[in-house]
Amino acid sequence: MRELLLNEKSLDGQFESMEAFYETLPVMSRNLKILQHSDMILQKHSSLYKRKITPDFTLFDLQNKSGKVAPDQRDKVIFWKRQLSSLMRQPPFWDVENDKSGDSLQEAARRNTDVLSFLHESYKDTIIHVSCGDEDCEVRSSVSTGHLVEGMFQRGYLDVVEYIRQKYQDGRVRTRYLDTETNSIRLLEKLEMKELIEGLDRFDEAHTWKDITRDRFFDYKSYQPSAEKYNVFANSSFSDKSIDKFRCGQHSQVRCFGYREGDLFFVLRIERDHSYSDHG
Repeated sequence: MRELLLNEKSLDGQFESMEAFYETLPVMSRNLKILQHSDMILQKHSSLYKRKITPDFTLFDLQNKSGKVAPDQRDKVIFWKRQLSSLMRQPPFWDVENDKSGDSLQEAARRNTDVLSFLHESYKDTIIHVSCGDEDCEVRSSVSTGHLVEGMFQRGYLDVVEYIRQKYQDGRVRTRYLDTETNSIRLLEKLEMKELIEGLDRFDEAHTWKDITRDRFFDYKSYQPSAEKYNVFANSSFSDKSIDKFRCGQHSQVRCFGYREGDLFFVLRIERDHSYSDHG
């Protein structure tokens, strides 16, 4: 069974206001959407709704509308609540079903799985060490989408295309428009995949665009196809974009094609050979 546990301990009244909590919901909604699309089960502890969001407001209060939600936040909250409900199972809580004590971290260790956490300094994208009898178990706690999909990919819950597409959402590199039909990502060998990730991370972490264009590692340049048959973007919704390309590896031939928009680079195609790169 493919499952994660929702970490109820990551709600302990740490938010100064409900507004601060609402600001974290878009990322959490994105994470829940990934779980939904991957047919994951999100297990919950029966104490979840008693946990405090702020020092005087619980998740139960939010679920039952006993507090006012600002109009500009209402749609965001309603959508998140529906997502959370859609991932519920019957019985809705793992500890009631199994008549067990302990928290979700301990249960995740017992089940050899990970936890999804609310934004909390103690549980933000980290490895939690949990006592498992005489052993020390590691439980991956994820808040960001990048950390979540990394764990899901390692466990085989995401295929490589969806992993790449979801991993780069908030930095300079954006992979949401990655074309699954024309890419050769699924053909990448282990070294090629490793170099692709290292290259995208390096691109993401560069301080300025000048650093990128001067970095010989990337060999960043405009893509100017020598013939119409090599213009893979001509009949796409990105035909009006100025396409650029860069290298993602010193030992492999992996190239990324996409376009720049302000300080962002939207990846459209990843190529493992030079079938197009050599012609532009």
